[in-house]
Amino acid sequence: MTLQQIFIANLKRIRNERDISQMQLAEKCDTSANYVSEIEMGRRIPSFDKIEKIAAALEIVPGQLFIDETPDKIKRQKLGTKDYLQRMPVHVKKELIARLMAQIKADVTGAFDSEG
Repeated sequence: MTLQQIFIANLKRIRNERDISQMQLAEKCDTSANYVSEIEMGRRIPSFDKIEKIAAALEIVPGQLFIDETPDKIKRQKLGTKDYLQRMPVHVKKELIARLMAQIKADVTGAFDSEG
């Protein structure tokens, strides 16, 4: 499976498990149901920002959308953070680290600015 196929399969599965329609997901992500449909059909590829909104709407971490959870790959069980990180594609890990570092830097800078 390609990364896009994994993403699409997980999006559909998790959305259905949570009994959320494409319309409801679209509303939570401030987009159209047509856009969500196009993502699920593989016609559109969402930006990182949109992936974060989708994950928040589904109440999951974004990385869960990229884990190959086909039955022959992973038993249906809750995975710990270590398992998620081990299965996460390298480029997703790099993006996650970059965003975390930027947030930490902003938090630290803000803490020092508020002390002054």
